[in-house]
Amino acid sequence: MRYLMLLFLIIFSFSSAQINIYNPAPAWVKKGLVVVYSMEGGSATNTGTPRASGSYGRGYNIKVVLDLENKVPYGLNIILLSSGYSTFFNTKLSNLSLLSFYVNAKEMNRAIQRKETPPNCQLVGNPGKIFMRCNQNGLSSKYIVEYDTRTGLIKNLVVSQSSVNGNITQSRIRYIKHYYVNLPDVKNFPKSAFESHSYVLYTVTPMGKMPTGDLNIRYLGKKGHILNYETYGQAYPVPIKSIGVLLTGPHYIHPAWLSRKVLLSVPEAGFEILRDGRGERGGVVINYTWQGATILQQELDPKTGLLLYQYYLSMGGFTIITELQK
Repeated sequence: MRYLMLLFLIIFSFSSAQINIYNPAPAWVKKGLVVVYSMEGGSATNTGTPRASGSYGRGYNIKVVLDLENKVPYGLNIILLSSGYSTFFNTKLSNLSLLSFYVNAKEMNRAIQRKETPPNCQLVGNPGKIFMRCNQNGLSSKYIVEYDTRTGLIKNLVVSQSSVNGNITQSRIRYIKHYYVNLPDVKNFPKSAFESHSYVLYTVTPMGKMPTGDLNIRYLGKKGHILNYETYGQAYPVPIKSIGVLLTGPHYIHPAWLSRKVLLSVPEAGFEILRDGRGERGGVVINYTWQGATILQQELDPKTGLLLYQYYLSMGGFTIITELQK
């Protein structure tokens, strides 16, 4: 039952790093692993009323393993979604064991055969494909999970949820491909990784550029290959935790990775992270592009890897600028 409960918590939280679960990676999950999924989903609110509204998007979910600590993979979780004329992009360094791309196949197969069902849930299916329905706190959830019975790789995942007040969400990921890329073999963190820094945030609209707050990243300490940070400021009134690994963190990219022309290329999703000369501050310019369009641009110090400047075109059509406070 422990493994079914683990899967339930993972897909229920979907991307929550607040749940403390140890989900060791199978042997095929190594540094440099890239797993590509197609992704689509939508939501509707106040269904059955005059105030009903909804949204829908489709795109890709990419997971890139950058390091492992105690058999737990850490790396980039990249989401690319297009909804009409809007684009949503998010990349976050995360504990990838909580982001639903593998299960412990041996233990999961055994748990399914024993029909060990989590509380308030009904389970049907066989090893490799399960259907689960759960009801908790006024929320009805349905899950369809398909995985490779030998490797544990999740091939398809559908999550559908509806609440008593008429709100509905549904999302689906479908496996496309996985492979390994050659990442820089570095042994030491850059100096900037052990520093705390503050940034000023600006919003650019047709009315001009306006300061909208501050962002502070405070270094908390090191545990193995993982660094811990706290992010706070007007943009985050409730402090949040973030992490760093050898190659990258919330405010740095290792100079060895910055020196490459192509930091990452995922042709299956039309996504690339590319070096593009020098910027106005003397730093290295990095462009994040999707289907040929730049969706995020960063400028970083070539010696320390410290983030100096960031330019992001948000889903709402306005631009958010993050600039290092000197």
